[in-house]
Amino acid sequence: MVHGGGHVMFTRKEVNLRQVRLLLDRGFLPISIEYRFCPEVNIRDGPMTDVCDAIRWAREELPHLPILGAQRQGLRIDPERVVVVGWSTGGHLAMTTAFMSRLRGIKPPEAILAFYCPTDYESEWWQKPIYPEAAVHGPMDPYDLLEGVQERPIASYYPATNKNVPSMLMSLDDPRWRFVLHMNWRAQTLPLLLNGLPAKSQASSSSPESNYYNLPQPSREQIASISPYSQILRGNYRTPTCLIHGTADDLIPWQHSQKVVDALRERGVDSHIEVLPDVEHLFDTFSNKCFTEIDRCYDWLAEQLKKA
Repeated sequence: MVHGGGHVMFTRKEVNLRQVRLLLDRGFLPISIEYRFCPEVNIRDGPMTDVCDAIRWAREELPHLPILGAQRQGLRIDPERVVVVGWSTGGHLAMTTAFMSRLRGIKPPEAILAFYCPTDYESEWWQKPIYPEAAVHGPMDPYDLLEGVQERPIASYYPATNKNVPSMLMSLDDPRWRFVLHMNWRAQTLPLLLNGLPAKSQASSSSPESNYYNLPQPSREQIASISPYSQILRGNYRTPTCLIHGTADDLIPWQHSQKVVDALRERGVDSHIEVLPDVEHLFDTFSNKCFTEIDRCYDWLAEQLKKA
């Protein structure tokens, strides 16, 4: 299980507990993982690598660990039946295991389930400003971008501005929410993810801090290397995949998910999609809406393992 957070924040505790129960009811052993965040490390060397390492661990090490009560409960770990579930940017990371694991000599997962996640980073969508509805500040408000960059990569961070708040507010008062707002407002998602940002102590004395606010876009090859849709078109993505996406998502177009499923079907890869009318990003985080569709996705996931 891979949590979201724009590739820059949150913790492995931020997974949907109702959906953990759905996994348990179907015989899965849910494991929520940590991964290093951007921008202290780029997305390929950090998050994408770490999620692949989690698959390797699940296949090679987990079956040999002494799990309390496993024998009494009849628990058996099958290393040949591994799936990855992710939410938002965690869903993107889940999908990258379909092609990244092959490059690292790791068997890809048997199936992937991803909620409202980025799938096509070559789309023009990422080259223009996005204005999140959850932002409590505006793009003209000043902010210190590099303040939140740590000296070393971190893998756990919960913004103080969101504690005891039953919603996902994006505030410039938190130094890592600034990364998320900055990526959206200034179309800097790809430069930040692929090339990272330096800590203040590491920033070049010959380059003003203001230069980091509008970095050039990465090359097309760099972008394609992290984009699931691009890898499907290149024949590198062959893992059965289920996507679920609302049409009122203001951060990631649902049409991208539909395009991915269409491309997989054209190539004979098992796939399924649930398109949810008038449903927003993170729809399952603070409510029980669309439970029937979510339940159907977990049924699909379980069916894929019967074929494995």
